[in-house]
Amino acid sequence: MHLRESSMKNYKEMYEMKIGRLKRAVKLQPRLERLLGGLVDKGYELGVQAAVYLGGELVADVCTGRISSKSSRKVEANTLFPVCSTGKGITATLLHILAARGDLDYESPIIRYWPEYGVNGKNSTTVRQALSHQAGIPQVPEFNSLDEICDWNTACAKVAALMPKWTPGTNAEYHAYTWGWIAGKIAEGAAGRPFRELVHSELTVPLGIEDSLYFGTDDDAEARVSEFENQPTQQEQYTTAAAVHAVKDICTIPGTVMDFVNMAEVRRSCMPASNGMMSARAIARVYAAVIGEVDGLRLIPESLLEKAAILQTLPNTLPVCFGHGFGLGYILKGPASAPGAFFGHSGAGGSEGMANRPLGMSIGLTKNRMDTHRNAPCPTARLVMNEIMDVIGREGDGGFYRNS
Repeated sequence: MHLRESSMKNYKEMYEMKIGRLKRAVKLQPRLERLLGGLVDKGYELGVQAAVYLGGELVADVCTGRISSKSSRKVEANTLFPVCSTGKGITATLLHILAARGDLDYESPIIRYWPEYGVNGKNSTTVRQALSHQAGIPQVPEFNSLDEICDWNTACAKVAALMPKWTPGTNAEYHAYTWGWIAGKIAEGAAGRPFRELVHSELTVPLGIEDSLYFGTDDDAEARVSEFENQPTQQEQYTTAAAVHAVKDICTIPGTVMDFVNMAEVRRSCMPASNGMMSARAIARVYAAVIGEVDGLRLIPESLLEKAAILQTLPNTLPVCFGHGFGLGYILKGPASAPGAFFGHSGAGGSEGMANRPLGMSIGLTKNRMDTHRNAPCPTARLVMNEIMDVIGREGDGGFYRNS
């Protein structure tokens, strides 16, 4: 067979596979509505959004439940939920956009973009080490007040003054809060513009989601916020890494994760690792534009995505919730043979933002109940992912979302 004929055959097979998935995806909307509606009806969830893009097309967009147990107001597509560390994947995407443009070099020391960072043994820490949670400063600095935490310049200055717990690059530990200040300052230095302005101009405006994705809410956004709530049978329940694995390092953050991100002052500030307020549709749309075109726009070229989704951390050095470990800001959850096939970031409270490259699929999940109810059959994110994969296929899954 001639090379041209072989290529034509491959393109035809790929096209037919895509068409087949799109046809199957028609089933997603009713199945997710039934699943999430059932969880709400049974009291496992209160308000939930789930969105799925496939091949750059929105194929499911589910909103169910209420914004609050004290309100009859229904969750809508533009309702904003706290997503905690799910925002890290969005922030990482912004840095990769700058890298694709030539404004950012992963191998450069952070001080190239943030000179004040180069004290107390951090002079040679690279952007790559910071993005992959190997910078050595998972501990949150000592803040004297909530005002200091919420002030961008003050918080960044305190992070810059920290001393590493290990030689950067020799170990990995989840930087639950400090990651966002570091990444945000790197982005500002690389682009020469404020972080929130970059999010607006490079992400939300081009994708048409400027009213659905925030690191710092305004008055309009505040009117559409759905805050976290406890499970009815427990004072606290959350099982993600920021709450369980880094609690010893976040003692200067007031209250629980839930109480902290529910503060209006925190929502209105800029904390790229923890205070994102987003809709599921916006999250899914960002990842769809990372792995392919959405309305003619692709955020990151495939050649750079290959670099961003390569495993940076050593196996078994991080908790299992991080899959194989970290790429450049992304959690990698693909199969062992291709760990970057499935990547993204989850957050305390149970939100998710993930992309599956073999399937050309991206998802966003947001909700207002803190993680799963102890009597629920499975974490909601896993139930949603299983439903999606049962309909579309499991290429690149790696088993991370299957029921045990």
